[in-house]
Amino acid sequence: MAIRRTVLGWGSAGSIQLLFWFTQLSVLALGASCYNPHRWDSNYCPEEPINHNCRDLKPKSDAPLGCASSSECAPMVCDLAGSKSCVECTATEHGACTGVTPVCGADNACRGCSAHAECDSQLCLPNGVCAVSDEIAYVEPFPGGSDSGRCTLTLPCATIAKALTTLITGRVFVKLSGILNEQVTIMNQDVVFHAEPGTRLTSASTGTLLRVEGTSRVSISDLQISGAVGATSGFGILANSGTSTSISLTRVKLSDNQAGGLSAIGSALTVSQSTIADNAGGGISFMNGTFLIVGNVFFNNGSDTASFGGISIVAPQAGVNRLELNSFNSNRAQATIGAGVHCVVGTFTARNNIISANGSPTNPAQIGGSCAHAYSIVRPGTVPPGPGNLAVDPLFKDAASGDLHLKPGSPASRAADPGSDLTGIAARDIDGDRRSAPATIGADELP
Repeated sequence: MAIRRTVLGWGSAGSIQLLFWFTQLSVLALGASCYNPHRWDSNYCPEEPINHNCRDLKPKSDAPLGCASSSECAPMVCDLAGSKSCVECTATEHGACTGVTPVCGADNACRGCSAHAECDSQLCLPNGVCAVSDEIAYVEPFPGGSDSGRCTLTLPCATIAKALTTLITGRVFVKLSGILNEQVTIMNQDVVFHAEPGTRLTSASTGTLLRVEGTSRVSISDLQISGAVGATSGFGILANSGTSTSISLTRVKLSDNQAGGLSAIGSALTVSQSTIADNAGGGISFMNGTFLIVGNVFFNNGSDTASFGGISIVAPQAGVNRLELNSFNSNRAQATIGAGVHCVVGTFTARNNIISANGSPTNPAQIGGSCAHAYSIVRPGTVPPGPGNLAVDPLFKDAASGDLHLKPGSPASRAADPGSDLTGIAARDIDGDRRSAPATIGADELP
């Protein structure tokens, strides 16, 4: 009763004040959007049920103040230097970027790596994943490397031969850098080589630079193999043991090797996005195995007395075989041998190649052997029978210097077989540009 008497004792002024507050509460009950009792507070958020403070909420894209720290965004982070919003990563906080998306992009989103320098291990794999440093044997020529080291990132070995001995400890990859003066033999061993841009394997001694023997499976990316000495023994790569070796070359440059760029017998050979140039004995000689040779440039290989020019293939028929989307120019070979392409593979058909301005006055033949050709440019000379073949100038940008990119308006543009398989190693051209059907004939895809 005392409380009631106190209220009733307010008089008319107290009754008016009490009525005012009842009225305001009724308005709030009709909807918060009608009245904001904290309208003077910039941090007011009607969604926050406890104290209407925006900072008690997880940041939203439309929040007035955005995030103030990464703890508010977990497991994401706060873009404090930019949008003040929650993002996957920032330049200073990229711990969320792991697995198949290890790199923080300029858009603050995680993506796959595209260069070795983007990885702490200094090795970006083709699938965009950063390799783990414990899986890598590192090679850097002296004085940066030493064969007394452990072939680690901080203590690299000086030679490939030393690195190969460390693979038995569970390492998978060999990372190469610098100019490596060495002749290497790989026997009955599986090796995956990755190289920094500009890395070169060479030697002033007579003989082959890289021998692949026995049952070895060797994959090489981004390495230049050049300068082998010896008219009959100086090959860039040699796999002539006649056994079951496997060789895969991606973005490799085979150049200036006296006996030839590559000679292989009885192997499984894959060559893509590579340049085979200026090898006096010829570009690639291949026998008695399976081959996938797609998207490469063959320039100025062989001579008027060489046993092969751009490429020579003599092998049994196999469904996996492909010789497609390559560009051949200024290659030469002895008489009776196709200076650009010499191919004897059952009823095999080579497709979508530019074979232009090869040969010499003593041997003007662009092609030789028994293979068929389709959707290819072959000139000069007689156009081979087959669908889509042309005898026209492909319009190389600068054939004299070996630049076999195509000028706009090239007749090769969109003239490839519309049914070609443009997946896998045929998905991108020699520069890494994506192909689309119908593709451009040759190694270079025009937009």
